[in-house]
Amino acid sequence: MATSTLLKPFIAKSTKDCLVTNIKQGRRHTLINPVTAKPQNYYYHQTQSSELQHALECATQAQASWASESPGHRAAILRTAATIMSQNKELLSEMETSDTGRVIRETKYDVDEGVECLNYYAGLANTLGGEMYKLPGRSLGYTLREPLGVTVGIGAWNYPLQGALWKSVPALAFGNSMIFKPSEYTPSTALWLAECYAEAGVPEGVFQVVLGDGQAGEELVQSELVSKISFTGSAEGGRRVYETAARGMKKVTMELGGKSPLIIFDDADLENAVSAALLANFYSNGQVCSNGTRVFVHESIIEEFVNRLVERTKKLRIGDPRDVNTDIGPMAHNDQFEKVLRFVDIGVKEGASLLYGGKRVNDLPEELRDGYFLSPAIFTNCTDDMIICKEEVFGMLMSILSFTSEEEVISRANNTEFGLAAGVFTRDIQRGHRLVDNLQAGVTWINNYNIAPMNLPWGGVKYSGLGRENGTGGVESWTQLKSAYVEMGNVECDYPK
Repeated sequence: MATSTLLKPFIAKSTKDCLVTNIKQGRRHTLINPVTAKPQNYYYHQTQSSELQHALECATQAQASWASESPGHRAAILRTAATIMSQNKELLSEMETSDTGRVIRETKYDVDEGVECLNYYAGLANTLGGEMYKLPGRSLGYTLREPLGVTVGIGAWNYPLQGALWKSVPALAFGNSMIFKPSEYTPSTALWLAECYAEAGVPEGVFQVVLGDGQAGEELVQSELVSKISFTGSAEGGRRVYETAARGMKKVTMELGGKSPLIIFDDADLENAVSAALLANFYSNGQVCSNGTRVFVHESIIEEFVNRLVERTKKLRIGDPRDVNTDIGPMAHNDQFEKVLRFVDIGVKEGASLLYGGKRVNDLPEELRDGYFLSPAIFTNCTDDMIICKEEVFGMLMSILSFTSEEEVISRANNTEFGLAAGVFTRDIQRGHRLVDNLQAGVTWINNYNIAPMNLPWGGVKYSGLGRENGTGGVESWTQLKSAYVEMGNVECDYPK
């Protein structure tokens, strides 16, 4: 029997008086392999309150000296981290695949994107400055862009490495410290990232990783030492974090759920539209917050579209995500596996037509048959009021809806409490711009879907979130402005002398 390995939180040990000893072990969490539904050889203990307080105090002390370093120095460290990450691409992608069940082709791309993120903000950090204003009487004013202080990042289980990077890289680039809590399901790559930062030269206490479930995150959010929280997760979880943060007047960034529309007009390139629908619903085994799960297809092409969609879906290769030829892996964990099956059952009972999939996959090698494998579900004859068209499933469940006119589809697409993303397929570029202008979403695409260049901001509206990550939007999310007025003359005072 293989020996289990204990994963430990990455918390500063020697920053001034922050040393903590005699910590009582918290609740044990064992990582589950989604491919086999069996325990992995890794476990960890819930980070305890005393450890969290220790991490917060260390982050506070470390942040001041980190912020005093030149932006160029911080940028050089981030570039070194990018080099270390690129050298460990195979290891990182294997770790991410083992934790999430996402296919190895995807997780290798995540590493490349992580390197891009590090280099992007390393380049941006050294270009930031304030503004100067000439004022009456030769006085002047200027602004200073300052870090926020101690920040908290709370990541999701679907993209653990990406989430840790999107939050920590701009935070560190602009002089903040961060305590990051990954999902209790997927802690491995965040812990690796902490080691990477340390090797690159990030000082002790500037980036720390704590482990556990929502209780650990809640304690961090409540702390008076924290000035900013960046949360990725469900809308329900985001509301709780936001309410707690508001009591302390803390700045927040929220990247929450979605029920995004993908709109396909009759003049669209059909093959490209089908490709986008596949990626917008089945990439990452359907576990993407921005997925376009409400696929609106013009009535004149819906039959042709559906036929081609099903034809290509049948060709998707479901199996071991470590195999480079696999297209679809397992769901990340059993709760999500069961949730998707419940939504498939709801869709059938609501009267939608289950055209394809939506079932447990049993035609697999024996060692995979207990894993969380599902076939992609395609529903037709859907209506806007169905639960499967209103609630976020976070799995491979596509709802296809017919539409007639541009005005109609805009109204229906916007008829949701969410507003993370939206996509439009049309050869009429003026129409594409009109729809993007009218769709209530934070991220939009014309003739593509789920592309996220690092220099474009990412975030939602309505119940899909607050604030932006990536691009120059990340500057606003991780810094604050201070104004300074410099008097060059005498103080004008009407009071008697």
